[in-house]
Amino acid sequence: MNQSDLFSYLSAFVTIVLAVALGDMIQSTHRLIRARRRVKWDALPLIFAVMVAAGVVSEFFSLWDSFAVTTITFPRLIWMLTVPTLFALLAYSALPDAIPEDGLDLTKFYTDERKSWVIIFGLATVLDIVRSVDLIAHNRDWLMEYAGYVARRMPFLIVALTVMWIGRSRRWDAAGVLLLAGSAIYGMSGWTITPRT
Repeated sequence: MNQSDLFSYLSAFVTIVLAVALGDMIQSTHRLIRARRRVKWDALPLIFAVMVAAGVVSEFFSLWDSFAVTTITFPRLIWMLTVPTLFALLAYSALPDAIPEDGLDLTKFYTDERKSWVIIFGLATVLDIVRSVDLIAHNRDWLMEYAGYVARRMPFLIVALTVMWIGRSRRWDAAGVLLLAGSAIYGMSGWTITPRT
């Protein structure tokens, strides 16, 4: 098995996990649209769901670097699956699985779920940083560049997740979700995939 075959072998499994998670979000969106007259709409959980979907896609995007290996041990494979699995969990929980006959209040859904989202999102973020450092630790220039990226982005993430956790009012909820969205947009906007030569 050459490196290209190993990459295909490893990335195929992660792609399936991520595709199923994204598929669940699409189905949940379809349920909301079909039951729209029984839904009390709220933009915040929908904005959060869009960020989670972007996070799932970003995990697919990062496969290029994550699995660019010539060999991999079973424990390392489990480690490399941790962040995609956390984003899959977020994808499964970000939108409701069913719309009750008596209706659904998305504001209440957000209030009930936000603390678990903060925990999973925060854990995924920390582990993603550790994973990225692990992948680029051999290259001091990349490591310094990544440290600057994290230093610019992390304050916004920490404040956003803290504000979401506290959730003292509607304004706090909106501030937390919008800060998180801004941080995500900033973090993902410059990403590229460059083929290796």
